[in-house]
Amino acid sequence: MKYTYMQYFNIKVVKSDKNKLTRDNYCTPTNKVSSDVTRVINNIQDHYKTYGEYPKLAYSKFCQLPNDIFIDSKHFTDEYVKSHYEKVMYNYDLNINYFNKLDYDEFNAYLNKFTKKNRFKEVFDLSQLNEVCGIYILVLDNYKQVYIGLADRITKRIRQHWNAKKEFDKLIFGEPETSILSIDSFGALDTTRIFYKKVSYYSIDETKKKYISLFDKKYLLNRTAGGLNALEYNGFRAMAAKNQRNVRKL
Repeated sequence: MKYTYMQYFNIKVVKSDKNKLTRDNYCTPTNKVSSDVTRVINNIQDHYKTYGEYPKLAYSKFCQLPNDIFIDSKHFTDEYVKSHYEKVMYNYDLNINYFNKLDYDEFNAYLNKFTKKNRFKEVFDLSQLNEVCGIYILVLDNYKQVYIGLADRITKRIRQHWNAKKEFDKLIFGEPETSILSIDSFGALDTTRIFYKKVSYYSIDETKKKYISLFDKKYLLNRTAGGLNALEYNGFRAMAAKNQRNVRKL
């Protein structure tokens, strides 16, 4: 496949109809299970084969297949795909309505105050951050939202966000009425400003958690307090993800 490119923040970005989020390109229904979920299901099945019982905290639908959700570890039932798609689009509409109600001037004033107080620098040329380790803030002015991330190579990580496509079964993180849209659902052109701050690799995770905890949640796209979009499908991971989950009443 031959790609065409454009320059954005002075780096090459593939031109695509997904460079900006729209309702039409947000979700593509599929019966394919994401690789992370397939791996968890297979681990549960392997546990059963080894010990003759399922893990005590395993999600029941991951244990005995097929069922009303899974045909097998790699495919959803048609009924589940239809039901989940309706929930996904309901959640999308709730989020967009929420964004539309926010005041841009208030958002911009808050962001400027936050970045100045915490000594974040605005960057216009991402090629300068190829080898920079630290915290970055992606600003989506049209939605009055930001995403706070960490990376040992900031440019590479931002490229990953821009090239990502959130899996169908991960579009909702929690409940449809409270799930925040994933930063990976937005396109490159939705990012209108970028700020960064150099941070030591050894303190980067705790530093990110600090800034997430300080930032006003009504403007924040981060789905978890920590930063790792933890699997919430099995055992203690489920409890950890639930305890860290950022939600908002939409």
